[in-house]
This record gives sequence, C-alpha cells and structure tokens, in this order.
Amino acid sequence: MQHEFSEIYCTNSLVQSFSILSKHDICIVIMDAFLSEIDGLRFLKYIREYKSVPVLVISSSNNDKVEAYKAGAIGFINKPYCLEECLAHTESIMRLYLELQTKQTSHQTLDFGMKLLIDSEKHRVVLNGKVVKLTRKEFDILLCLVNHAGQILSREQLYQMVWKEDISYNIDELVKAHIKSLRKKLAFGGKEYIKNEWGVGYRFLLDEEQL
Repeated sequence: MQHEFSEIYCTNSLVQSFSILSKHDICIVIMDAFLSEIDGLRFLKYIREYKSVPVLVISSSNNDKVEAYKAGAIGFINKPYCLEECLAHTESIMRLYLELQTKQTSHQTLDFGMKLLIDSEKHRVVLNGKVVKLTRKEFDILLCLVNHAGQILSREQLYQMVWKEDISYNIDELVKAHIKSLRKKLAFGGKEYIKNEWGVGYRFLLDEEQL
C-alpha cells in the first residue's frame, strides 16, 4: 500500500513488526492498544526503548489514553473514528517528525527477533525490551562477533579487530575478561549468545543454535 511517497507496512506479528522497524526508516507507527500476543502498552515501551519513532495509539477505551502517553505515545485516537481523522493525525505527526529529523548518517541495525536488537550508530543494545549497558569495548566485541555470526574468532582476531593494535603480551586475559563481562550482561536474556569454543575462540550463535 502507498499514500503519495509513503510506503505502508501492515503486520499482526510483533516479531515481524520489530523486523520492519530494524530494516526500514519508519516515520510513524500506528498501533492498536489491544494486542493478543502482548500488552499493547508494554509493546509501546519496547518500541520507544529501541527506536526514536513517533507512535499513534488507537483504542476503544478512553481509559488507555493517559497510560499510552506515559508509555511514550505521541498521539491517541478513540474508536470508532473516521478515516479522515486518522489520516490527519498521521500526516501531522509525520510532518513534525520529518521537520525535526536531522540528517541521518548511514548505520546498521541488527535484529534478532524481539529478543536482541543492536543499533551500531547509537551503540545501543536492547535485550528483552531492556537497554543493556555495555562498555565501548564490550559493544565492539559483540558487534564484531555478530558481524561474523556462526564463525569462530580467536582471541588474537578479536583483539586485532576491536583494539586495532599489535598483539599484546596479555591478550588472552584481556579478551577473556571482556567476554566474561559481556556474557554476564547478556545472561538475563535466557539464551546463550556467545559460545566459548575451547582452545579455539568464540562465536556468536545463530538463531537455530541458541538454546
């Protein structure tokens, strides 16, 4: 579907919604406050944690309005509503969003369903809807492993790619300490993302390998 220059994506799946958000520059999200898979306002918080995109909430209950705004909604429309009203709200929010947007630099967002989302431009990791606070080196190690998902990287390779220096005498302990801290911070996600291949190195597990 298209309206003038705007491309519209429609989905009933939360995983697909996050996939679309990660792969496209979205000007606005229009969502129903009631979702069968998850509480709508909780999903709204996930969106706001992950990406700075305006959200317009549609609901049959006016009681949702205050909570929707608290969760980060930019606009709210009660059901039933006329199409012209929804379109006017949407165009107004999109216009404001585009006016406020600064020139975007190219960046990559890596999406692993709703569980793990990595924004390389903002150096931000969101796991299960929560921002994971990583040091710069921890983030660079994670991004390096993700960009080589499924491939084993030795400590020497990680050191050279992340630290970008000649091999140091304490490389093993240095890389091991950062990996240990990184795995600990990702542990609450309930999955093993980084596997230690004993005597060889580390690799980021592909979806089908994760427990």
